[in-house]
Amino acid sequence: MTFLCGFRSKSPRKDAYVIALFGQTGVGVSSLVNLIVGHPVATYSVDTKPCTLSVTDHDVSWDNKQFRLYEVPGFGGHFSDTDIIDSIQSLEEKVGIDLLVYCLRKKRETLMPENLKKIRAKMPAGIPIVAVVTELERYKGDMASWWTIPSEGGKVANGKTLEDMGMTFADHACVTTLPPEDVAQNTTFRERRSHSENVVKNLVAKHCGGSKRRPRTTN
Repeated sequence: MTFLCGFRSKSPRKDAYVIALFGQTGVGVSSLVNLIVGHPVATYSVDTKPCTLSVTDHDVSWDNKQFRLYEVPGFGGHFSDTDIIDSIQSLEEKVGIDLLVYCLRKKRETLMPENLKKIRAKMPAGIPIVAVVTELERYKGDMASWWTIPSEGGKVANGKTLEDMGMTFADHACVTTLPPEDVAQNTTFRERRSHSENVVKNLVAKHCGGSKRRPRTTN
């Protein structure tokens, strides 16, 4: 089921938490969706070219909870930033977003502090925004430590660097979203991918423990 600004989608179950995933085009939002669902449902591209051309929804459940994941087209791709932000706002008004997941990579050029600020301004108070940093399969040491230590040549922890740019989050995860076929022959990558799936699911469940948010409109 797809849409951009004109929201059209089957209504989610009343007890299904609504998760909106977004990021700069090419950072791997589709791969993150596939990681969460547990099998390929979203198209991804190994050369970081944009694949998602409209907002797409996917149903998934774990820990006795129902979720609907909404994959938002990448910023800097086929649509204007304004249209994408309006689409997220429309989604919130129609179905009630419970959690916003901002997908990013460690490279500074994938960051979009101004768009994050605009999204936050469009959302009602109380909707948490969490960050998921991807492409850390080759990171030396524990992937989670990326947030708390400086990048090469830097003096400020990566998480603090984001904060200084105005990019604050309710929580975060540092993971890899490599597809299963890319980790099959590499034990380290395979273990990191499995760990990443658990980390992201725990992050989502942690921030979807209360009552389901209700939409602001009924039409």
